[in-house]
Amino acid sequence: MFYCSRLLKRKLLRLSECGLRCESVNASNRVNIKVCQGTVSGVRIKLPNGNDSFAFRGIPYAKPPVGDLRYKAPQPLDKFPTPLLDCSVERNVCFSKNIFTQEVEGSENCLFLNVYTPELEGDGKLRPVMVFIHGGGFMYGSGNSDCYSPEYLLQEGVVTVTLNYRLGPLGFLYLPSQGIEGNAGLKDQLMALKWVNQNIAKFGGDPSNVTLFGESAGAASVHLHLLSPNSRQYFHKAICQSGCSIMEWVMQLDPEEKARTLAKLIGCPGNSDADFYETLMTASTADVIGRMMGVMTEEEKSRGLPMPFKPVVESATATDAIVTRSPIETMKTPNSLSDIPLMIGLNNREGTIMLLDAVKKMEVYDKDIARLIPQTVNAHTTARRELGVQIKKFYFGDKSVSMDTLPQLADLMSDYYFDILTNICVELHAKYQQQSPLYYYNFSFDGTMNMFKKLLQLDVPGACHADELAYLFLFRMAPVEVTPDSAEARVRYYMCRMWTNFAKFGNPTPVNDSTLPFRWNPVVNVDPISKEAVELDCLDICANPKMIRNPDKQRIDFWRGVYKRYSVDFL
Repeated sequence: MFYCSRLLKRKLLRLSECGLRCESVNASNRVNIKVCQGTVSGVRIKLPNGNDSFAFRGIPYAKPPVGDLRYKAPQPLDKFPTPLLDCSVERNVCFSKNIFTQEVEGSENCLFLNVYTPELEGDGKLRPVMVFIHGGGFMYGSGNSDCYSPEYLLQEGVVTVTLNYRLGPLGFLYLPSQGIEGNAGLKDQLMALKWVNQNIAKFGGDPSNVTLFGESAGAASVHLHLLSPNSRQYFHKAICQSGCSIMEWVMQLDPEEKARTLAKLIGCPGNSDADFYETLMTASTADVIGRMMGVMTEEEKSRGLPMPFKPVVESATATDAIVTRSPIETMKTPNSLSDIPLMIGLNNREGTIMLLDAVKKMEVYDKDIARLIPQTVNAHTTARRELGVQIKKFYFGDKSVSMDTLPQLADLMSDYYFDILTNICVELHAKYQQQSPLYYYNFSFDGTMNMFKKLLQLDVPGACHADELAYLFLFRMAPVEVTPDSAEARVRYYMCRMWTNFAKFGNPTPVNDSTLPFRWNPVVNVDPISKEAVELDCLDICANPKMIRNPDKQRIDFWRGVYKRYSVDFL
């Protein structure tokens, strides 16, 4: 992840705080809604087009996961702590480091969601619902409006829900011998979906038309829910932005050993699982979060993406089990996803987000580029060295890894962390999930609202990881004003229109939508036993979107050749 300058940190915090303070919450703006757990009191807010909408923030959707409930599956909440619950402002985020300031914030009592609706009393028809899962490497972030304020989605007539879920070891510790069954953070998300199913009609939302969408770790979460029968019954369409379940940074390696190591780092005096459990249950939240990086192996550290606590394959008998076998096995089970439409895609230079850390280690990468060989490539030590030479030659030619070759390094990191496994995921879907329509995109727009690249302050062309988010959500932490006739405003309209069309109709560009001067065709299904590569038709999302075929083909073909030599069964 990345770090901001102190000046930028202060600016971001001031903007974030101002964003909510500037909203009026006087009595005339109040609106109350009765749900199954009590009554929530939200506020009327203005949309950019001048229309009214309504925000209900900080609604608890489960019992606080504290005390004996630490690390456990969330428990349903029967009623709110007060008959009338003030939901004018957001509540606690989950205990973690703030991704922008690197300062610790939040609480273990963090299972809250936010409901935004464009209309409460209309023609009586229920509106499509979009439930968003935030990213942050399963360690950072929240669903709050500093980054995820959905005004532009609301203008398209959908109800939008954002949510918090437990992060780091609090959400993804696994010690089944002591009843810590794993995936508590995913189960928080599932509990939020159950709450939506139970209550969203009160806000004008249709519980029978729910789209689950997310970005990065949130997208991987969406994909895991898509593969899970326990989750799949609560939503009807899925969108995965820059993440899927089979990426190698998603599933946790040696999770029980990580739990034991964390207990030892905290200071456990014993050496049994019962001792470890006692330490982990009684340790301070600061110790649990503050020492989590120490559990990583040297191999994991060398790969440059420090995400120690993540989803695990859990027992099928676990409470609300979600991941009971490897995601790739589920994807290869024909038509296991039923007919749920899926939209999935990438930004064209995802790996730019990794450069702020990489620039400190140029000599390390130059001498050992083999550290960026995916774990799914089954090459032994000698072969890895030879393959490392080939990779360096392919991406950098005769040049070294240096500040002069940052775009090439960004491409390699894009492929390693995102592109290769996304392409494989799309191919698997096209071969084995033929009842589920699939729309693939490539976001390549590089404009003033590409917020994450701006925060990185790295001058590399293309769309960085998470750069598409500010075209879907109002980024209150660092808002950017754009003129209505700008390319940025046009791309924002296209994005919000396509995402909400998909939520409404299962098709991002239905033929009756004359506001979109292009059409997005789905990926064509292929014979599962075919040895040929899938032709990946996708929408290039830029100032003038258009259909293209096989983006970054030369690079993907290079890696296809690598897999054919070392891991043909994986293909």
